[in-house]
Amino acid sequence: MDHYYADPFLIERAGRAFLFFEDYLYKARRGVIACAELKADGSVTPARTVLDMPYHLSYPFVFEHEGSVYMIPESASNKSVDLYRATSFPDTWEHVKSLQTGVRAYDVTLYVRDGVYWFFANIVERGTASSDELFLFSADSLTGDWTPHPMNPVVSDVRRSRPAGKLFERDGRLLRPSQDCSLSYGGAMQLNEVLVLSKTHYEERPVSRIDPDWAPDLVGTHTINTSERFETMDGRRLAPVSSVLSR
Repeated sequence: MDHYYADPFLIERAGRAFLFFEDYLYKARRGVIACAELKADGSVTPARTVLDMPYHLSYPFVFEHEGSVYMIPESASNKSVDLYRATSFPDTWEHVKSLQTGVRAYDVTLYVRDGVYWFFANIVERGTASSDELFLFSADSLTGDWTPHPMNPVVSDVRRSRPAGKLFERDGRLLRPSQDCSLSYGGAMQLNEVLVLSKTHYEERPVSRIDPDWAPDLVGTHTINTSERFETMDGRRLAPVSSVLSR
């Protein structure tokens, strides 16, 4: 075992479904962004690297906007939040803009409603860890200046702070997936109903939980995403140290 996959994101284009995810390389000690096509029967084509930088990348938040496909991968180790656009989907990406610099922002998650661009992210400040506090920002465009929410941090709870995938609607409710890192990083997930989302107030409440019991031998699960036809989650199993170090 010389690598692992995590953070699956889905996007469907022209009747085809694509899965983007972190491919963590043990030897390099960093992740790259990989992609595979997800077939109608649930089978997946071989993965290929589509974005590789000299620093760690993960959480490939991929989305369509005004006819183009964009990605905001996590690059907290570079202290940047970078926006990429696909010039030849899904394999070739160009850097559009650094939305933030000089900040360790984890798992940036975009949500657009009524012309407002909301950016959720866990941000490390002095005395906090990457799973402690959720911050919220707004902008008037995808590449606009971020305005911090006056209630920041909007969530200070290691059990449901850190993002775990795109916000989505189900049964008339807007849900924000989050990680429960209280026992271990990415141990489980919490679904939170967003009750109020405005430039002056934010409120959510936990409504359901996803534990790592949906497949045998799992000890963690920390990302969930959906598309028109599919839902995907990641899971973590323990592997002998020797099998990692020997490859």
